[in-house]
Amino acid sequence: MDDLITVVSGMPRAGTSLVMAMLGAGGMDLLTDGRRTRDEHNPLGYFEYEPVKRLASDSSWVPLSSGKAVKVIYRLLEYLPPGCDYRVLFVERDLREIFASQRDMLRARGDAAALQDEATMLAALADELARVWSLMAGRSDIRVMEVPYAGLLRDALGWAGRIAEFLNVELDTAAMAAAVDRALYRHRANG
Repeated sequence: MDDLITVVSGMPRAGTSLVMAMLGAGGMDLLTDGRRTRDEHNPLGYFEYEPVKRLASDSSWVPLSSGKAVKVIYRLLEYLPPGCDYRVLFVERDLREIFASQRDMLRARGDAAALQDEATMLAALADELARVWSLMAGRSDIRVMEVPYAGLLRDALGWAGRIAEFLNVELDTAAMAAAVDRALYRHRANG
């Protein structure tokens, strides 16, 4: 399955870095550059690859991700070039938790975007998610597995097995599960 490209996607603060950490712990090669280092918001690291941010205008790097996992923000999924075999692990999280986590991160940076109205932002995020799911459903080269963040934290080993099965690759599922730190679940919608 060396021609398979594993894409970890979702909204910012949904848990994509956690899934990348799990895949790396399980033995999958990751396409990252280490430019964005770990911090108090992502103590495991961000697992990003800078050229992904320019995917809309330059997809020349995509062949480098063959046989590896790469993190692609949900808004850029539509720019994945055709002709590849993509398996997308789409991390879903309660939108209220995503909003709270993003707000705290923005506040820490002193960014005025932290003052945005929650109800307005939640509606906009829901609309964006619906558009992305519709887009992915229309692409025959993309297969998607929804990975629920809360479920992953509740049953890390079970989800590690499901992920390995979906990707059809041998991964150390025990090591994947061990990469999950439940203490990092700091923004819960239900208390």
